[in-house]
Amino acid sequence: MDAEDVRLVRVVPDPECVWCGEPVSQLGTRTPRKFCKRSHRQRALEARRLGLPMKKDRPQKEAEPRPAALVRAEEDRQAALFLADAVLRASVDVPPPAPAADDERPLPAEPRVERRVLPLWEDEEVGERLAAYGIGPDGSPDWEKRLEYWESKGGPAAD
Repeated sequence: MDAEDVRLVRVVPDPECVWCGEPVSQLGTRTPRKFCKRSHRQRALEARRLGLPMKKDRPQKEAEPRPAALVRAEEDRQAALFLADAVLRASVDVPPPAPAADDERPLPAEPRVERRVLPLWEDEEVGERLAAYGIGPDGSPDWEKRLEYWESKGGPAAD
């Protein structure tokens, strides 16, 4: 092995992102990267302008302890949901009891109520208004009545 065959490679750990402190990959770059994301570059710029510390330098927020009553209420809610699900899974549809052999009377049928919805032109007031414009009960124009209407209003002259 000659001195020409040996290639020196410097092994350096990846630098940290200036904003968040995560390692920044340097693969495929000539100039070293300082940020792991473009948005972190922007956040760092804004923090420097405002004189604020970087995210990695800020004190960690501690999780606020939840009151015992809230924890207990959440546990009770989860237990109730679990119980309701178990009852739903275990339930079986039971058919209604059959009538006794000596009671063969059929059940009375529910009264059927017919509700007839009138079309727009069967409404008395609307029918009269449409008839005034020369529109018949089936929705088609009654040309004689329409011509009469327009002549009474002084409408467009006939050619």
